[in-house]
This record gives sequence, structure tokens and C-alpha cells, in this order.
Amino acid sequence: RGPGLALQLCFAPAAGARRRATLAMAISTRYVFLAIVVIFAARWYQKNQDIQLRMSTDALPSRIQLFLTAHNLTQVIDGNLAAIGYGNTTRPGLHPDAPKKRHPIVIVPGLTSCGLEVWKAHPCLGDEFFRLRIWGDVSMAQAILNNWTCWLHHIALDPRTGLDREGVRVRAATGLKSADYFVGSYWLWARAIQNFADIGYDEKDIFLACYDWRVAFPLLEERDGYFSGMQLDIERLVARGEKAVVLSHSMGSNVWFYFISWVESKSPGWVDRNIESWANIAGSMLGAMGPLAAFLSGEMDATAALGPFGPLMESFALTFDAMRDIYWSMGGLGAILPMGGTTVWGSEATGWTDTPADVITFDSSLNASDLKGDLDNIYAKVQEKKDKMLLSQFPSWTSYSRELQRPDPNRSDPRRFGNPLATALPNAPNMKIFCLYGVDQPTERAYRYGLRQVRWSFADSVLMPETRFLHWSGSRPIEDTIKSLEGYLSDLAVAKRPVRIDNGGSEKDFESIPKAIAGLEKLLNQPDPHLQDWMRIVTGHHSNSTEDPWENGVDGKYAYGVAKTDGDSTVPLVSLGYMCTNGWRDFKEFNPAGIKVYTKEFRHEPSRMVSDTRGLPGTANHVDVIGNTELITDVLKIVAGETQDLEQDRVFSNITRIGAVISERVRKALDADA
Repeated sequence: RGPGLALQLCFAPAAGARRRATLAMAISTRYVFLAIVVIFAARWYQKNQDIQLRMSTDALPSRIQLFLTAHNLTQVIDGNLAAIGYGNTTRPGLHPDAPKKRHPIVIVPGLTSCGLEVWKAHPCLGDEFFRLRIWGDVSMAQAILNNWTCWLHHIALDPRTGLDREGVRVRAATGLKSADYFVGSYWLWARAIQNFADIGYDEKDIFLACYDWRVAFPLLEERDGYFSGMQLDIERLVARGEKAVVLSHSMGSNVWFYFISWVESKSPGWVDRNIESWANIAGSMLGAMGPLAAFLSGEMDATAALGPFGPLMESFALTFDAMRDIYWSMGGLGAILPMGGTTVWGSEATGWTDTPADVITFDSSLNASDLKGDLDNIYAKVQEKKDKMLLSQFPSWTSYSRELQRPDPNRSDPRRFGNPLATALPNAPNMKIFCLYGVDQPTERAYRYGLRQVRWSFADSVLMPETRFLHWSGSRPIEDTIKSLEGYLSDLAVAKRPVRIDNGGSEKDFESIPKAIAGLEKLLNQPDPHLQDWMRIVTGHHSNSTEDPWENGVDGKYAYGVAKTDGDSTVPLVSLGYMCTNGWRDFKEFNPAGIKVYTKEFRHEPSRMVSDTRGLPGTANHVDVIGNTELITDVLKIVAGETQDLEQDRVFSNITRIGAVISERVRKALDADA
């Protein structure tokens, strides 16, 4: 959030000057002292470069230590010195006790982490873009600025086939550079790779298994031979003498689980022969809620999984219907829709599990009794409308099974391969699983929807004519939108401007504000048999639930139409941890070989250093956790085979208590399915 806040402060309009001044005056004297001390310490260090800067105030002169202690600043400075030192001589891989290289490494990155290259460009992009990145490098920004709609044409897929649109061919980048950085210096796997090099690894020892994250998992194999290639590449690494260690992050954990199910269906015992350990880092094992909101209404909370361009697409000249079509086209996103139904995620009717809120609730002023918002009902509605709701025909929906099912020992249904509640872990008793993820961060979990919501813009407010960038108003009920437009009638010049209305399914232009108001009033009085097509998150909805079942101050409380729960800011706690702490331990059906599974949670303790906006070394949010110093230290031990002190749980959250509730419900469901 650091860069965004800086931009807001620098470019805020008129009244912003007063806000900036107020903000500056509000900075506490304590942190002014802190800044002075840090500067003094840095100058002292610069003059004494022969003295190593340590991750502790112990390395500072005694007079400074006394000053810090007297002002209760020692702990703060210690954390910030760690951030300063990181990248110099305090990397975990350079620690005197760092382990040495042993097992080859396989990295499976998360959603949007892999760069995408153009192998065949539409004429709007041109041949000069051949093999440049349409995603994940500065060339992406160039493509967006040159022609936004052309860039979208290359990024979005054909929703019916789940593959590239006609005349376009985009493929995942390869090699370690394919997911080390995202656009310039925004690191992804770069810090981890540098630490691997510190303990003796080089490129031949590491396989970064990038994939086209837009494409449904079965089509990755059909089009790219991705899983066949992964099998061969891992066998090549293992042939050198040691089993491989797999590091998967975010949706990469879903990709890896799909792969081990796929490979075991073809070569039973392969995982036990080739894999030493699996480090499941912030894995969305049971999905996430952000993609569900994107599929339902073309909206996501700002923390959703699509990365930096989700909010961008919501701000410019795309209807919500068009945005939803783009999300529907991405079969990879369909792999992380929530799994397990109400058995896992609860409901008002069946009882709560992790949070006292249905996935969707509706504005109480609306007659929406037939629109039930629990997960089972939402999915059932999609299936019921096979002839009318195109999603039910697209690979993003049809490629996966998301319900709780007793696992099939023959692995005969590929749709189950990515669902750990429908497919068992492989027969690999010698493999270890380490689940590493962040907690204590509000994470989207439920949504407040309104019906018959519209938004509007001035149709002549074109910032870039060739790409039609338009700014929209927020989505509001028709009555509120009419009132908003009426506020402009007093200015005759403004009232004559053309208006564009996005009513959920289409755009409609009006010559002036009065005509737009008349059109909305007509729309308001028309009955609509398809209310659900107008669903929009009610961004003005706020509430404070009196229920707080897990005493974390988050569950069931709505802000801007979104209710949060514990998690890592993107993936809810249940998805991060349930299979690790309970699912694979409580049920032999899901772990017949008794694979050892260990869980380590990381509290989100970001640095306050302005120089490190991503919060190292103690950040634990969904993306940045792969740069967390303690996590990298643990990963080095895993790849070196020195896991003794990691073979135990460290849990800060309520996941084991929540897990017990879910496991009781899962057992009843499995027994009923026997």
C-alpha cells in the first residue's frame, strides 16, 4: 500500500494540500526521534564499514543503546535493522549456520506470477511484440498504454474453448527469469533463488515450472503438455541422485496437487519414488472467495487474487458484464473457486464454521427470498441454468469438481484431481508435507449484494480516445443513481453532456442527463425476471456483527460490502490450513498412506521502514510471504533435508478449533456417502 499512499498524497486535488499538511503534523514526535536515531546509526555504520551491521541493536555503540532503551525504541529498531541488513550480509543463505545444498528444487509459482509471452500477435499489437511479455514485464505497460483493448484481446481467452482467441498465441515464459520479478524490481521468487545460490545451488539444480495461469488445468496438458513435461523434468533432476523438493505458492499448490493426482493415475508410486518433501506455501487448497465474486458479478475486493490489474479493470471502460466475461474465460481462475460447499464453509441453514455469514447476503429492502447465498445454492443455480447461464458451459466451470466426495482409489475422474476433498494424497509414505502460511490479516470471506444496481459515466469523458478509458461511478440502486444525476441539472452545460449507463448486462447511451434520468425511471418501473443478472456488491454497506465466534474481531463484520475473516489477506484461513491441520490427519480417506503433514503459521509483522514498502523481513501477506526471512530460513532447511526442528506444528490462529467443527461435518457427509 506504500506506493499507492504516496501517489494519493502527491496528486490529491485542492483540498489535498490541507490533508497533507494535517497528516504531516500528525506524525508523532516519537517517530521523529526514531528517524534521527536511524540516520545517526546509518552514518556511524558508514564510517565503520569494517563492522558488520547485525540484525540487532547489540551492534550499536553503548550510548545509542542506552538512548534507545530510555525511549522504548529498542524493539522497533531491532526490527528495522533487520530490514536494512537484509540484502547485504544477513540473508539466511549467508548465515554461518545455513545448511548446504542437497535436494533439487521444483518451484510452482502462484496465480499471475508467471510471465506470459506473445508468440503470435493480433495486428493491433504487431510483429514487433513477438516474444515480448504481455504480462509480467515493462513491455506489458507499453502494450496497455498503446492500446488497452488490444492488450485485453491478448490476455483474455475464448471462454468457450478456454484457449487463445483466434489469431493470437500467448504462452508462459520459461526459466528462472519467468517468475523472479514482476515488472522491474517487484520481486517474486528472486529473493528465494538468491538464497538457494548462497548455499550452493545454480540454475541446473532448480526447475521453475511456470505455466499459463489463465488456462484450465486439463487444457494445460492438452495444449502445452505441461504435466507430461513436469514429470520428465523432475525425473531428470532426480536422476542425479536425490529426490526433489517441491515449493508451491498460492494457486501453484493447486496446480501441484492436480499434477500428483494426474501422475499417480498414470504411474502409481511415482510421487514416493521422486519427491522428498512438498512445501505448500500460502496454498489455496480449498479455494478463495475473491474469484467467486469475480465470477458472479465481475467484481473483486482489492485484496483478491488477480494482482495489480484487477482494480484497474474495474475502474475503466468495461461493463461489469464484460469484466465477468473476462474472468469466465480464465479456466485457471475456476480452479480456485471455493471447494467443500456448506460442509466446509457453513451457512445460516446448516450452521456456521469459520465465520457467521453466508457467502452472499442480500440487501434486506429487496424481495430476494428465492436467492439464497450459501455456497451449495450458488453452485446449484449455475448448474440449473445450463441453457441460459453460459458459465456452466465454459472450461472454467466444467473442468473441476468442487464438492466433497469420497475419494476414488482408481483416480478415474480428472475433474477431481485438483480437489483435496475428493481426491486422496498419493501413496507416498516417505514424503513429508510442510504447510507454511501467514495469518492475522483480514481476508475477504462474504459479500453483501444488492439487485438492480447501475453505474454511470459521462460518455464524452474519454481520457485516451484510441483505447476508450472511461471512469465510472460506483454501482448504486437505480433510485440513488437518479438522485446523483439530478445533482448536475443546475449546471446547464453539464446537463447537456451525453451519459452512458451500465445496467449490468449492457451499456446504453443517452444524449443528455435529463434523458438518462428518464431512461432510468422507465427502467425502474419495469419488472425484471432475471434479478440475479443485476447483482452488485453494495459498497456502501457497513455493519458490526455482535457475533465473534473466534474472538478475532473480524468475522461477520462488513465494510464496503465485504465481510472479512482471518487469513493472509487473500486466502481465508480455512483454505490455507484445514487440510494441513485436520483434513489430511483426521481422515484416512484423504491420506491413506499416512503422509506426515506439519503446519507452521507466520504472524504478519511487517517492518515499518519507509525504504521497504513490502514489509520485510517479517511480512506474511499472501504474496510477500515468499520473501519472509524466517520462511526462507525454513525453506533452506527443507531443500537441504534438515527438517528436524520443522517436524512439529506452530499454530497461532484458531484453525485447529475451526478444523474440529469442519471435520465433524465432513465425517457425517462421508459416512452418508458410504
